Amino acid sequence: MAAGSIHVEDPNAGGLMDNARTYAVTAATGHVGGYAAHGLLRAGHHVRVMGRDHARLKELEAAGADVLVGDLADQGYVEDVFADVDGALLIVPPRPAAPDFPRYQRRIARVYASAAERTGLRHAAFISTKGADDGRVGGLIAGHAAIESIFNQVDGLNVVHVQPPSFFEILYYFLGPLRERAVLSSPLGTDAILQLVSARDVAAVAVRLLGDLHFRGVSAAPVHPIRPMTMREIATLLGEHLDRPVGVEQTSAEADIADLMAAGTGRSFATLLNQTWAMATALGEAPQEESPPAAQAAYRIEDFIRDELVPALRSSRPISDYSTATRPRRAA
Repeated sequence: MAAGSIHVEDPNAGGLMDNARTYAVTAATGHVGGYAAHGLLRAGHHVRVMGRDHARLKELEAAGADVLVGDLADQGYVEDVFADVDGALLIVPPRPAAPDFPRYQRRIARVYASAAERTGLRHAAFISTKGADDGRVGGLIAGHAAIESIFNQVDGLNVVHVQPPSFFEILYYFLGPLRERAVLSSPLGTDAILQLVSARDVAAVAVRLLGDLHFRGVSAAPVHPIRPMTMREIATLLGEHLDRPVGVEQTSAEADIADLMAAGTGRSFATLLNQTWAMATALGEAPQEESPPAAQAAYRIEDFIRDELVPALRSSRPISDYSTATRPRRAA
């Protein structure tokens, strides 16, 4: 899978598009889907947004999107939305309570693939992850590899796999102990080098690719962070914005899995998530290699902490309002 040199640019530069196209955005209530839908709308395109909760799509509806409510596992629904679009943003949203999480992922991917084939969809960008094209990986990354394989086999579909390492937004996963004890508590190594980018930068890459529609066959678009970061450094930045010390600690995988399951997450997802944390820690403690040319993120971790994470910490809103990837943790 060849990765080209792609730069994150403002999709709004130059104003509205001369030739507006029509796009479908799956999982538009999520972080990446929402940013991407807004970006395509601002560029002057027609956007069909997909999701199960109309209330969570009202902001996009007010911005001009066509809201089509349904279940992403419903073949007929997905085919109706994909019909006659110029391109689609494919996101398999997390469902942590699924008894068999990889099976759930493959089911949604096969619905997308079948709908693409039946409707003649020619261009799609899939939000994947770094390492998905490496057969040696495991954890949640292996699930993305399986999805990529499914999309790669769709006859006539030009598909680009957008591959960020991980997201700033995973920090919402740790809101519980941050609110309760002012501690950044996670299974990640406190001093492991982490590669994190923002959902808005990943969305910007997808918007750029879909807006151009220049990709052909199967390709990849890696997204690299502005700079690496450790959990200890993130805790220090948090403390500066909160005007009080924020601690950092590494918990065991066993304790984290038990905590997640008690809060409603299925064993399958909880185990895969912790396998992914372990891989991230191991890679972050190894010597770092220079990254190949790819899309460069623009939104800084400092900005995310100030503008998004700190307000979330100070808010009384439930954690589930910020993260759909996991259920809220139990209070200590």
